[in-house]
Amino acid sequence: MKLATAWWRRYRLDRNPLRRRSDRVESMALAVAASLVLLSLWPAVAAGRQAYESVPDTTDRQQVRATLLADAPVAYLSFGEVATGELTPARWTTASGRQHTGRLRAPVLAKSGTELNIWVDAGGHQVAPPPSRDELRITGVATGMLIMLVSATLVTAAFAGVRWLLDRGRYRAWDAAWSPVKDSL
Repeated sequence: MKLATAWWRRYRLDRNPLRRRSDRVESMALAVAASLVLLSLWPAVAAGRQAYESVPDTTDRQQVRATLLADAPVAYLSFGEVATGELTPARWTTASGRQHTGRLRAPVLAKSGTELNIWVDAGGHQVAPPPSRDELRITGVATGMLIMLVSATLVTAAFAGVRWLLDRGRYRAWDAAWSPVKDSL
């Protein structure tokens, strides 16, 4: 509570005759900075919503069943078998009846003949699956939060720059006020 009271006393706009001009400028700079951060909320929400609604065109994609033509490659280690990350040959048939062969990532220890669901484009080539609603939500929220973080960082940096300039002026005024005392010593 004491911290909040100290902040309020330091940055409030009043007509206190002891408050320097630089203190008033700093208070105004803080008010402008807070307003800019609040104003950046609207573009952040708009960008997040745009990212959420920008679903790529997936009308030409379809899910098909692919059959592995070989066992998934594994590496034999002292504690067991692990996937090597190599692609496995497979065959699939599109909705139009055309057969395709290619290489795809298979689950660990998958055997020849195992059927997997894959996504293909209109030409029958394997493509990434369309994003789920959760992925789109995460993308939208992350975009909005990133924009808020960047704007708050920029505004904070600008406010720190204003404070640095004001402090330099205050220190110069302080030195000038004390220079007669220093000279008399």
